[in-house]
Amino acid sequence: MPTTLLSDSIEVGIVTDNIEQMRHFYGEVLDLEYEGELPFTGGTMHRYKLGTNIIKLVSYQTMPTKSLPGGGEAGLGIRYFSFGVADLDAAVAGWQSGGAELTVDITPFGGGVGFCFMADPDGNWIEVFGMTTAE
Repeated sequence: MPTTLLSDSIEVGIVTDNIEQMRHFYGEVLDLEYEGELPFTGGTMHRYKLGTNIIKLVSYQTMPTKSLPGGGEAGLGIRYFSFGVADLDAAVAGWQSGGAELTVDITPFGGGVGFCFMADPDGNWIEVFGMTTAE
């Protein structure tokens, strides 16, 4: 029996002990719309819109001690999230002017479409794909 979804979107939770730099990166560098703060018992969540999806930056009063940042080859499990943009070159240029650094340069993979990776201040990888002039 299919599950009836409350939403067609996905929410990605990122636990951080570096909340101010992470908020700057997602809110100012990536220019994601801030949806708001959600305090909960033992911590706080800051929510950013990515299309209809949500990036949740979570900090706890007692932080976990294990950290697993990195890209696809860094380990098993969920290693990065991806999203597409109409003009990859322009988007990357804007993010780089705000301080973002690519971990994998724009790489074409056919039909004028390419991808790249960047890392947030905690080292979590983000893949972005879209139309590019890179060859």
